Amino acid sequence: LNVAYKKLLEVDKAKNPVIDTLELGRFLYPEFKNHRLNTLCKKFDIELTQHHRAIYDTEATAYLLLKMLKDAAEKGIQYHDELNENMGQSNAYQRSRPYHATLLAVNSTGLKNLFKLVSLSHIHYFYRVPRIPRSQLEKYREGLLIGSACDRGEVFEGMMQKSPEEVEDIASFYDYLEVQPPEVYRHLLELELVRDEKALKEIIANITKLGEKLNKPVVATGNVHYLNDEDKIYRKILISSQGGANPL
Repeated sequence: LNVAYKKLLEVDKAKNPVIDTLELGRFLYPEFKNHRLNTLCKKFDIELTQHHRAIYDTEATAYLLLKMLKDAAEKGIQYHDELNENMGQSNAYQRSRPYHATLLAVNSTGLKNLFKLVSLSHIHYFYRVPRIPRSQLEKYREGLLIGSACDRGEVFEGMMQKSPEEVEDIASFYDYLEVQPPEVYRHLLELELVRDEKALKEIIANITKLGEKLNKPVVATGNVHYLNDEDKIYRKILISSQGGANPL
């Protein structure tokens, strides 16, 4: 939306609070089998005419949001920023696509917090893969350096899909930014997620420039998963057991 604002209307990005009604629905009504617009409208007797026509979907969503905000108020949530504080308490994290990040402990406090996050991700937030909500990462951030990781990280994906302003906001969360050799990103060309090698190198260059702008270290990393050649077979077995190519 912000990209369209900038490109087509030449105006600054929207500064008003944004609420995702899908995630809000998952938080408020975890007992529902799905949280599609037509399902919720039918459940709450909200008129939805010509579903998938933008103008009608927008009107129905507005009425649905009013219902959701009323239900949220009954749970003691009065302000929009309180939604973020409570969302991590539901199972919404299971439906979100996780991003990769690098965590480095710089002292004993950081090591303790790292162990805590590993435990939380495997015990309380495991869903197909270990996950950790951002709220928990912020809670136990002391003593840790957080890197932007590989092409599965927020910063790299942001450079592929979002405006420079949005990526700047995303990158501000990290202590350092990571870039890797073009060969490591080769699969993005094969999957046609990046247009060509020139575009790939431009993404890498833009991350470097962003680090300079934000005064954050830019570190060259290799997305390394094993140290010894003989360990390659174990990684291959692990990946094959999960259906082949995956972001491990």
